[in-house]
Amino acid sequence: MSDVSLAVSEAAFETVFNRIAPTLALPFDGSTSLGPIWFGVTGAVHVEGAGDIDFEDTNTFWLGELRIAWDKLIIRLGFDIPTVELGRFCILRIPEDIPFIGGECAWEFPGGKIFEGAPEIGPLTINLNAIIPYVVTEVSGRFKISLVKDGDTLKLVAHNESIDVDPISISDTFGKLPGILQAAIAGAAASYIAANPPAFLLDAALGILGFPTLTELLLDLLDIEDDVQEWLAKTLNIDIGIQNLLAGLIAGAVLDKEMFEIPDPYRFMPTFDIDVVDFGGFSDPQPAGPKVTLEAPRAAILNPSAGFDADMLHIKFDLGV
Repeated sequence: MSDVSLAVSEAAFETVFNRIAPTLALPFDGSTSLGPIWFGVTGAVHVEGAGDIDFEDTNTFWLGELRIAWDKLIIRLGFDIPTVELGRFCILRIPEDIPFIGGECAWEFPGGKIFEGAPEIGPLTINLNAIIPYVVTEVSGRFKISLVKDGDTLKLVAHNESIDVDPISISDTFGKLPGILQAAIAGAAASYIAANPPAFLLDAALGILGFPTLTELLLDLLDIEDDVQEWLAKTLNIDIGIQNLLAGLIAGAVLDKEMFEIPDPYRFMPTFDIDVVDFGGFSDPQPAGPKVTLEAPRAAILNPSAGFDADMLHIKFDLGV
């Protein structure tokens, strides 16, 4: 039998973990390419609380619904539009009934290739901070506890063994999200035209040849259907893989959280002062004053262990006396 046995209830353990779990903003950044589209995401979250804690039969506990809050969410898009080769054709022809120049082409498209760069447009930044309150993320994890010697203390530390981030869902945003994305895509098209002086002919040329306009072409490349929320959730979860980014980020943030500490050597009682006169004198060396401090008796901690049993955490150790 151990010399000392300490017990901590599940409720007390959860209260302590909720105090140490919150973090400052945790930034993350990731990107990937899918065919002609380059996706990037920049964001930041912070851990607000530990959720529900359930003790398991060994030295692990399960943390359900770790609460995180979003501080920033920005999607970046780049487009590698397939090269289109156009022949020469007349954009504006003078009416036939005009003397001398009737039927002549007043405005001719010179032909050539468009969309030869890679990527032609981007990165386009779509700031989704306005919908942060409607982003739902659930995080759970399993943690292992251990007793770690650190200087003159023995510390109870929680280490994460696994973190699970459920797929991110985008709840209703009052119908603003489709408009946000379409406006950003239209801005990308306008940016392209502004950055390329000959491109003012582009939409007209595409229309005459039966191609979609630049904005429509970008929407087609993104394959955005009626359910923009579903498209955005797919982009974040599958295309960019934001769950893995968050799992690694949160695992690092909650790693090695110190919860309790026990003095080692262990004190049997506190240090206290006594009046010299009450003890009838001292052998040499004599106390320097009318009071003397008695140091607490201590013993080294041996064979420490920590584990869960039902709804209690038990910390046990022997004393080297």
